[in-house]
Amino acid sequence: MKKTFATITILSLLFFSCNKDSVNTRPSLTLKSTSPDVVPINGSLDARLTFGDKEGDLDSIYIYKVRLNKQVVQTVRDTLKFLIPDYDKNTTGEINMSLNYNNHLVSALNPPNIPGTTPPQKQPDTLLLKFIVKDKAKNVSDTAYSSTIIVLRN
Repeated sequence: MKKTFATITILSLLFFSCNKDSVNTRPSLTLKSTSPDVVPINGSLDARLTFGDKEGDLDSIYIYKVRLNKQVVQTVRDTLKFLIPDYDKNTTGEINMSLNYNNHLVSALNPPNIPGTTPPQKQPDTLLLKFIVKDKAKNVSDTAYSSTIIVLRN
C-alpha cells in the first residue's frame, strides 16, 4: 500500500511539473554583442540583443551603467530608459541600439587625471552595462550583462 501511494504521488508530481507552459510571461533577454570594446571620444557603442516574450508586448529597455574604476567619483546618468516603439507583436526578436558618447556612455562627472601623464590625460570610464526589458504588464526580464567597456575621456 505504501509503495502504491508513493508511486501515485511521484506520478502526480511529474504530471503537474511537466504540464507547465514552456513559454514564460516574463520576458527573456540575451545580449548577443557590443561593439567596440573601446569607445573613442565622441564615438558610439552598438548593442545587439535578442528577446522573447509570450505576449509580445515589450514596453521599455533599461540600461544600468556600473563604473568599475578603482577611484570612486561622482557619476552622471547611471540609469537609462528607452521606450520600445510598437512592433508586430512578435514573441521573439532582436533589439539593436546605438548608444552615443555624451548622452549615454560618459559616466564620471569629472574624471580624474591619469597620474604621470604630460599633458594631463583623463582616466577613461571602465563600465559594465546591464540590460533589462519590461513589458506592458510590468514583467521584468533577467539581466543581460556586457563585457567590460572602456570609454575614453578628454
